[in-house]
Amino acid sequence: MDPASSEYYFPLYSALGYFALVFGLGEVARIITAKYVSSRGNSQLFLYELIGTIQMCTCVYENGIIFKNYGFPAIFLCVGLLLTAGGIFNRGAWTNCAPIFEQFIFGNLGSTKFITILSAQLIGATFASKFAYLIWNLTAPYSSAHLENASNLDCVLQYKQTAGIVIAFEIVGAFVVRVVVAQLLARPALIRLIPFAISAYLTLALYIVGVPGLNPIVATARLYGCQGIDTSSFMILYWFCPVLGWLAGAYVVGQKGPAKKTSKEAKAEKKLKAAAKKAQ
Repeated sequence: MDPASSEYYFPLYSALGYFALVFGLGEVARIITAKYVSSRGNSQLFLYELIGTIQMCTCVYENGIIFKNYGFPAIFLCVGLLLTAGGIFNRGAWTNCAPIFEQFIFGNLGSTKFITILSAQLIGATFASKFAYLIWNLTAPYSSAHLENASNLDCVLQYKQTAGIVIAFEIVGAFVVRVVVAQLLARPALIRLIPFAISAYLTLALYIVGVPGLNPIVATARLYGCQGIDTSSFMILYWFCPVLGWLAGAYVVGQKGPAKKTSKEAKAEKKLKAAAKKAQ
């Protein structure tokens, strides 16, 4: 029998089709946005962030099929490839609130753009589950894995470690990821390893803790409302802890605010803006 036609690979084919559909729809939405929405203001920024967040969070729902059927090595490779694809297609969308908190706190991101991006992420996280279940329901007749997921509405969080260890993993993990990302960014030849560095942490957390977080937006999309954790504990564990760890990492690697402009540079910039307005 042809190994490629073995039932063992059917869940993989379902997942690949799911990922392709989600990324395809996301790319169509981005092309339409680029064509019909002006880059002036924050409308295009909001839509790119919204599309990217829905896309990446929707994909997270399918990761469970990969892990259930193929284990830890497969989920490591899957997450790394999804993050790599997101970096290629997402048009600069963050899809994670920790970096935008960093940019805002260190003065590199204005309050208007901060609110625009964060609101897009929150809305995207809210709609991700609806898209995931819609796809599962539509494809259930063709995939037993999707049929099982579509009919299973229960979400129960089961941790392998005590609360203190889980909290430490969120803080230390986000700290380490931020430091590692900074090191890889400083070496252009290694930048492509960033998605797999993040995936390595998530896989390790999945193995040791049982329920990984790191990204508050993804955690909100996938885990908020699940049994096993109340709302206040959820906000502390999956929002406060990773953001705290990320900001601590940013401080250690020397994140700086925007450089102050000299009076001559400020005057030159004003003249350029005035000339641009006249030219419009």
